Amino acid sequence: MTSTGWRLDAITYSGGTQDGPRATVKLFKSGEPVQAEGSGTGLIDAVCSSISQATGVEARVVAFRAYSVGPGSAAVGEVELEVELPRRRLAVRASSTDVVEAAGLALIAALNQYNAEPPPRG
Repeated sequence: MTSTGWRLDAITYSGGTQDGPRATVKLFKSGEPVQAEGSGTGLIDAVCSSISQATGVEARVVAFRAYSVGPGSAAVGEVELEVELPRRRLAVRASSTDVVEAAGLALIAALNQYNAEPPPRG
């Protein structure tokens, strides 16, 4: 079965005191690649900005929490996001060995949930 939702394929990011945080994302939807580049106040903001640009959906992260799961250097970063979307606010989570990637995966989960469910009435 082919998924019609967004899938994160790759993230490239960089930052520094002179150039500032930048990110490029490559996503797939229905087998079609979409790529976008953006910047932000930090690496996670840059990744989320790039994902919003690629998907065409204005998504704003209003809360971010990251946790370490597991022992020492084998730990995985788990990220929880609260995301504000048009007429909707969602709470999502994702994990990865890279916290920036985990944030991107969580935002993709929010966008897929947003697109799968009709907006609330009223």
